[in-house]
Amino acid sequence: MDIGLNFGTHWDENRAKFDSVRDSLRNGLLLQGAALSPEGKEYNHGGLNYLLIWAGLTPEVLRFLIVGPHTLESLSRTINPILYTTTVRVRVRAIYVVLSGLCIVWSFGLVLLLGRSRMEALLAAALLSCSWEFAYHSRWIAPDAVMAQFLWLSLLCLVAGEISGTLSWFYLGAVAMGLAGGTKYTAALLLPFFVAGAGFSLWRKNGAVRFVAKNSVGIVLTATGTFVLTTPGTVLDPFRFFYQLGEQQEMYGTGWYGYSVKPGVAHFIEISKYFTFQFFSHFGPISAVLAVFSFLGIAALLLERKPASCLAAAFCFAYLVFFSLQSTLIVRNLLVVVPFLSLAAARGITVVAHRFGRNLSFGLYAAIGVLLAANFGWEVYAARQIKLRNHPEYFLQKFREYVEGRPNHKFLVSARLFGALRNTQAPMPANMTADSSVDYTKIAFFQTEGADTHWETWPSNVWSLYERVFGPQEVNLEAYTTFIGNERIIVITKENFRKLPLKDTDLAVPQ
Repeated sequence: MDIGLNFGTHWDENRAKFDSVRDSLRNGLLLQGAALSPEGKEYNHGGLNYLLIWAGLTPEVLRFLIVGPHTLESLSRTINPILYTTTVRVRVRAIYVVLSGLCIVWSFGLVLLLGRSRMEALLAAALLSCSWEFAYHSRWIAPDAVMAQFLWLSLLCLVAGEISGTLSWFYLGAVAMGLAGGTKYTAALLLPFFVAGAGFSLWRKNGAVRFVAKNSVGIVLTATGTFVLTTPGTVLDPFRFFYQLGEQQEMYGTGWYGYSVKPGVAHFIEISKYFTFQFFSHFGPISAVLAVFSFLGIAALLLERKPASCLAAAFCFAYLVFFSLQSTLIVRNLLVVVPFLSLAAARGITVVAHRFGRNLSFGLYAAIGVLLAANFGWEVYAARQIKLRNHPEYFLQKFREYVEGRPNHKFLVSARLFGALRNTQAPMPANMTADSSVDYTKIAFFQTEGADTHWETWPSNVWSLYERVFGPQEVNLEAYTTFIGNERIIVITKENFRKLPLKDTDLAVPQ
């Protein structure tokens, strides 16, 4: 467990989570907004994240309840010394991984409820679980993967209610939807689709407008009530809450440094590139192949005209349109859609296989199995690289071997990187230089010399920007180029280097 979870720091893990627990221990207010900051910065995400931090502190809270004394000072003495420790952080990350992983279970169950085969259900689950994008996001103490899990649980309940005709499924789905909103507010986009789907099913079952209206209102109130229970600041601290909501809207509406994009069609195209070349696999060609099957599967699902499939597709499309109208592209916001893409890819593969003969269909499934094995292999490799994050000599050696294996290229390395390599006392490759006046084809430097220093203008979401990255693989660095915490060696072509707010002469001076 420690191999993947102990990856270092994450920029969003303290705000509204660990910091909010600290503030609660200072003044006794058990609210995520306990700091009472004027701008309500603790309300950037839903209150369920705050509660999950407390869930990670369960052993300490139980000891406090059992041993006492039951005072704020005693609770603070128990929690404060360990609140920001790696042990607690890894413990909470494990909770997020488990909750996020349930999305795989819901995907499997949803495919079965839609009347598909177990093979197709297994394919949908495997495609999602073998996606490195979904895997590394699940490790973060961040709301997006957990929100996706609750939303797809909600859709699972909706389909179960439609099939069984049992009213309680719709209310259980409403609770899941409220928990999703309590994780991240954009989950509210599902509410009209859920109510429409539930209302249509209830109308077909009963036919009475009053019955449909009463239960539709009940579903909305159940979802809203669950949300308020997880995020009571909406009613107890409304001015700070809505101020922060406006601040978040402004950030996404006006752009955020290197993650800024042109809203509208251009943004939608960039989202499509991410899904096509990044989501299904770390390896671009594999991701593109699986994306083609996903596109075919979406077409097949729409042609079937099943209410549940069409409703899920409509919600995902509306969700993407909403985010494409923003001026900021941070790919974790798109995780809600990825279970549908996996489900669609499984449908596409199945449809194509059924059109083949027995031998060809077996070959197709075998080929897909090989692609998924490659994805899983990368996930294992990436996790092992995280374990080596405190061993810079390992990554320096790997970089040296990389340079030596490409004698036809000349590498310009930064003065800092050149010095670090020289300190290892290993022979320096002949095709490596720290002199920027020499003709070169590739450039290499440390992360802390590049994006960490020039983070305000450093571009993100530029796929194939980097030639290679030597360092811990806890994140897709081209999606989050300014991800801080671990040192890395960045290799980039001379052509792509021109896209950066950095000059080769800047690297000649040791920093």
